Amino acid sequence: MITWMQKHKKWLIITIWVSAIAFIGAGGVSWGSYGFGSSNDKVARVGEIDIRLPEFQRTYSKIFRENAEIMNERFGLSLDEAQAKQLGLPQQALQSLIQQAQIRNFARDLGLVVSDSEVGQAIIDEKIYVDENGQFSRDVYEAALRDMQLNKAEFEEDVRNILILRKVLNLMNAGGAQSIPLLKATLLERNALEMAHNVSDRLMIKTIPLSQMQVSFDDEELRTFWEMNADNWKTPMEFEIEYILIPFSEQKPEQEALQEHYENFKSDYLDENGHLLTLEQSMDKLMQDVQVVEAERVAKRAYRDLKNGSKSGIVRHIKENEHFFIQNGVDLVVADMKLAQVGQVLQPIQADDGFVTLKLLSKKESVNQSFEEAKAEVTQMYKHQKAREALVKLAKESLKDFKGTDIGFVSFDNGFVQPIPTLQDTQQAHFLSQVFGSQESEGYVLFDDKVVLYRVLEQSLAKSGGQEYENDTEILAKGAKLQAILDSFVEYLDKTYKTTIYIDVSK
Repeated sequence: MITWMQKHKKWLIITIWVSAIAFIGAGGVSWGSYGFGSSNDKVARVGEIDIRLPEFQRTYSKIFRENAEIMNERFGLSLDEAQAKQLGLPQQALQSLIQQAQIRNFARDLGLVVSDSEVGQAIIDEKIYVDENGQFSRDVYEAALRDMQLNKAEFEEDVRNILILRKVLNLMNAGGAQSIPLLKATLLERNALEMAHNVSDRLMIKTIPLSQMQVSFDDEELRTFWEMNADNWKTPMEFEIEYILIPFSEQKPEQEALQEHYENFKSDYLDENGHLLTLEQSMDKLMQDVQVVEAERVAKRAYRDLKNGSKSGIVRHIKENEHFFIQNGVDLVVADMKLAQVGQVLQPIQADDGFVTLKLLSKKESVNQSFEEAKAEVTQMYKHQKAREALVKLAKESLKDFKGTDIGFVSFDNGFVQPIPTLQDTQQAHFLSQVFGSQESEGYVLFDDKVVLYRVLEQSLAKSGGQEYENDTEILAKGAKLQAILDSFVEYLDKTYKTTIYIDVSK
């Protein structure tokens, strides 16, 4: 899956964005604006549409949180700004917005519009903002927007833009069942795909681990490498802040407040079968929810007091990689502090323990590390690079006469009934995609820790697998045609709508 996403990332962003209509009900996604700068700050201009800093920051925040949650859930790790840059998340956010703007320009040229009634119906159809009877409630909707600190007009404009994107891609058969049926596969196309996917190869393989490579280099060579890549090793940004934390645990809601919240948000207190829980049955979650509401109310007063100087907070010096204010593994304030001006007070931010409001007293920009400071990391990276170069050289030299293990027949669809030696599941999938994507009878596949040589000993053509297989082939053929259409569409958009980028988001 990862390989496929990397290969098709040029248009994958579009299809992901179209499916993002579900964000209409995503109350857990914070799109609040904390120190994002003036609404006049332009990040880029695409055709006749400006991409402004708040819009970029909302999109970046969403992508950052999604990746941080994955890292936290799967690996128990936090994601910081330095790692986000290495992953290219700021560029992903900007590219997503650029492609959205391109499609919106295209929609304008086609005369496509989204009416207010369509926006309203889309929000209603999500069935998120409903009362205890399951009916849309404007009170619940507006209260939810307030809780998420979202401006109603901006939120509904975001919904309008999503619907525009969906309309355009529906015209191309890229948005669902209501699309114009442009992608019907012909018999010739189905037969060609069927033949390609019925081929099995009998393989001989040999694995050479990276650890076998012995490399050497001196300090002069290492320094040259550092000079050419000095931007890879920077000191973390440093901040001096004054902050006030309002803990959830210190809030003691009265019975009246609990009752009122329960009555206003009954749809939040349902059992697994969708039946309304009583107030007593909901008490644990209800108490937590009302503590959050009351802590936010206190935090807003603390924000005002910190801003006008009538109240002091705790002064602390932090670095961008220290993960000081965390929610679900996400470092919440680093991106905001980087954009904030010295002296600026950021609005309350919800962390794991409570709401935090802070004032930026000073900040020290990141600078390149000296050679001595970065030497350990430079050595590790250069050693790895040299070892990989040596590994590739050895693989090429060994290819013609290597003696390996005959692993039997493998196919692109069915893989191998037993694990391929030395390869994990994801590596095996990548290995097979490289083998069946090559026109050569022998070659090698490079991994981060090894190289695997292969030679095709013989091929076999299996028979098709009945009606279910024919249906799968039809889907594959349509998918291939859709890929070609989307690739051409992206190329057309790039050529037609001039893009000017004003801010380097990678820094």
